[in-house]
Amino acid sequence: MDELRRDLSAQQAAREKLIAEAEHQQQLLEVNEEEAEKIRQIIVGETQRSVRNQRLREWGFFLAGLALSVPLNILADRLGG
Repeated sequence: MDELRRDLSAQQAAREKLIAEAEHQQQLLEVNEEEAEKIRQIIVGETQRSVRNQRLREWGFFLAGLALSVPLNILADRLGG
């Protein structure tokens, strides 16, 4: 009978240890999910900034090309004509 009690106590202790470990793993999972969401938000923000910067750069090149082409066309007309 004592052996059964010891065995039952050992099983109970193992069960409690497993439950505690499962709770700990759940907490780690929640932290990892929060960190993953923060990382996702950072990446999305960086991507949006990169797209916006690329569009501004493209517009800058377009406007610079336009600003240079008009005087060069005027100069070419005066020299050629």
